[in-house]
Amino acid sequence: MSASIVIGAQWGDEGKGKVVDVLSEKAELVVRFGGGANAGHTIVIGGKKFVLHLIPSGILQSACINVLGGGCVVDAESLLEEMAGLVSAGIRVSPERLLLAENAHVVTPYHRMIDKLTGAKIGTTGRGIGPAYADKALRVGVRLADLRDDTAAPKVQAQLEHHGALAKALFGFEDVPKVDDVMDRLRDAGKRLRDYIVDPVPTLVSAQKRGANVLYEGAQGVLLDVDQGTYPFVTSSNTTVAGATSGLGVYTPFERRIAVLKAYTTRVGNGPFPTELDNDVGERLRQKGQEFGATTGRPRRCGWLDMPALRRAFQMNAFTHIALTKLDVLAGFGPIQVATGTKEGGSPEYTEFEGFDADLTKAETFDALPAACQTYLRFIETELSAKLLIVSTGPGRDDALAMEAPW
Repeated sequence: MSASIVIGAQWGDEGKGKVVDVLSEKAELVVRFGGGANAGHTIVIGGKKFVLHLIPSGILQSACINVLGGGCVVDAESLLEEMAGLVSAGIRVSPERLLLAENAHVVTPYHRMIDKLTGAKIGTTGRGIGPAYADKALRVGVRLADLRDDTAAPKVQAQLEHHGALAKALFGFEDVPKVDDVMDRLRDAGKRLRDYIVDPVPTLVSAQKRGANVLYEGAQGVLLDVDQGTYPFVTSSNTTVAGATSGLGVYTPFERRIAVLKAYTTRVGNGPFPTELDNDVGERLRQKGQEFGATTGRPRRCGWLDMPALRRAFQMNAFTHIALTKLDVLAGFGPIQVATGTKEGGSPEYTEFEGFDADLTKAETFDALPAACQTYLRFIETELSAKLLIVSTGPGRDDALAMEAPW
């Protein structure tokens, strides 16, 4: 068996979608194990941009089976819209190619309502992800099996009584969705998704026994993990390598644990960001890197690479390989700074690297990169004690250097 897992090593938006797209060419299955439509994985193929929020990025590979695991929370209506968008773009989406775990929880209109009323302080996407996970922990959540089997009504009524009362009492919000309206929408979604909702565990176990190439796709980033991240400015799920087992219900010994990281750092929403550049350089990074949220469109905060934060991420996940993205964005910035330590008082201690100014998309091998690029990449590799697997040199699917065979 060859099992690889792709995890964001920063605060999300590292470019996991592209990395998964590149690696999934030879994968039989691509599996998501956590998160919801708050993820935004962007892939550019032939100049056409695809943004996937729920569906695994392997859907863009014609021979790939894709699994949405039980650790995910699913906005059924958003999922159907995403499926329709792919079909209209010529991508085949069928029950044979997309398996939805029956035990995955459902994001309802009540969750989105509460998230929009309460999530501003944290800086959430407003997609209802946190409230859906909260109801899961409270054991009052709706699962995809409830949509398939039309057993959701009592649970939706309980959500109305809880979330509706909260919205009215704390926020004076009166426009609470009616249960009948919500159930009509959920029943319609359940009918349309019925053939997709299954128990994926036998498929995953069978793939393991056959020794198939299986790629596990993480969402968000390690530093947003609900337990290990910059709490309370975190997401609502486990985003680490360890989260894959609980999110799928199948133990998997990963041959490759791949950390995806940008050549610099970004963050969406509130929370600590030691290397943030709140100046013209940060704005240049934002504009050149098109650093705007794929889910919300919000401008991302930008800063230099943060090595202490990355060391922590690598300690938690025992990453074996690195996929580095957006190296091309740093072209023309002059000297490049990297936070390599922390001064007394908490401010970053920087090490300076020579900049470069070249069109990296023309480089077909590592040796064809500018010497300054090579030095920067080897430094990262050495500091994090992991091998470079992929270096992304531009936005397109083909703008990637494979440093070794990915499977």
